[in-house]
Amino acid sequence: MTIPTEKTHALELDAQDELSNFRQRFVISDPDVIYMDGNSLGRLPKRTAELAQRIVYNEWGEQLIRGWGESWLHAPERVGEKIANLLGAEPEEVIVADSTSVNLFKLVVAALRMQTGKIKIITDDLNFPSDIYILQGVIELLGNFHHLEILSSPDGIHGPEQKIIESLDADTAILTLSHTTFKSSYTYDLSTLTQAAHKKGALVLWDLSHSVGAVPIDLKVANVDLAVGCV
Repeated sequence: MTIPTEKTHALELDAQDELSNFRQRFVISDPDVIYMDGNSLGRLPKRTAELAQRIVYNEWGEQLIRGWGESWLHAPERVGEKIANLLGAEPEEVIVADSTSVNLFKLVVAALRMQTGKIKIITDDLNFPSDIYILQGVIELLGNFHHLEILSSPDGIHGPEQKIIESLDADTAILTLSHTTFKSSYTYDLSTLTQAAHKKGALVLWDLSHSVGAVPIDLKVANVDLAVGCV
């Protein structure tokens, strides 16, 4: 089978794409630039510029202190309700707050305090480096009572799923992983690992930063305990 590689064929496919009109919603000052960096700073949506103007001139400039009660105070819950649609979560279960790292820190500390007497934290070497640094920092903060077990990928691509399941035991307080790993794009099965952890009495904390909006996620079906992510 020969796959067409001509530019005209690519343009035809673009024209047929139901999302092709989204290109017009972004600021593109130089159409010749191929911009691939969507994780740190994507292209500016035109609507965002309009909203920023409204926040500065109307919600702040005109409403003054009333801006808090009329616009800003409930924004974390309001935006969280929208993100919940991408996660298979209830609207009241999602909130926008702080950075992924800060939220991960808070949830890890809370989970370890709930899991009194359990000393093991399990993750893998495909996890985002800052997630691992946070786990190490929490262990030190809580008096070096806990032990971090970092399980190795068999090939640097696939997650060590079977090894993780075998490592779960009655001493495991938390299993925490990146759902989709940034190093290889390997994606874990939420339900399989969450259920395996629950059978041993462990809590599960997923980092969804590289999954949300890219792959199907249903936290309710998987019975996930805790999750963090970025937008």
